[in-house]
Amino acid sequence: MMTNTIAPVGQTLRMVRKPRQLAVGALLVTGVMLGAGCSSDDSASPSETTAAAQTSTSMKMGASNKGGSAEVGDLKLTEARIGEPAGPATGMFLTIDNTGDQPDTLVAVTTKVSPEVQLHETIKDGDSTAMKELPGGVQVPAQASVILKPGGTHAMMMKVDRLAAGDEVPVTLTFKNAGDVEMDVLVVPLAELGGDGHMDDTDKGDDADAHSDG
Repeated sequence: MMTNTIAPVGQTLRMVRKPRQLAVGALLVTGVMLGAGCSSDDSASPSETTAAAQTSTSMKMGASNKGGSAEVGDLKLTEARIGEPAGPATGMFLTIDNTGDQPDTLVAVTTKVSPEVQLHETIKDGDSTAMKELPGGVQVPAQASVILKPGGTHAMMMKVDRLAAGDEVPVTLTFKNAGDVEMDVLVVPLAELGGDGHMDDTDKGDDADAHSDG
């Protein structure tokens, strides 16, 4: 009698325990899956954040209030700016740092906003100034810096499209050794360029007195 009574009870207890064990196991599996899901989201988040940050940085390395910047070979180009044109021509200015042991030459500048870009030097004669084209380009000595600035050497953009301060202009500079480099250059008000009034001359466009071919 006692044996018959205990056996069903034991069986009943075992039947009750199995569903509890299954329920606990299911909870554990669910917990692992949820944990894996959270872990996957967390691991993806930093990479997405990093990619977004890199994209933002890349955009900022184009044109800024201090001018565009770029690198090619041993050359570092900084503070590139274009004067807001008041006429059919305007100047582009920048600093070129050559960190290498070999000289280089800026031989050409091209942009879709101007059909012709000439490299000029400014020649002063008493109270007057004239601009002379540099057919051989702008020399950039080794371990030295060259500044293209108002009143000095510069890139003259002829017959430019209508530009306004704040515009960004894609420009390609070609160097004899380093090759081509593209950069976005900010158009700035003439007052921000400083200089000695040279931009007043560039604004005259194709005026023969302002642009001497030598």
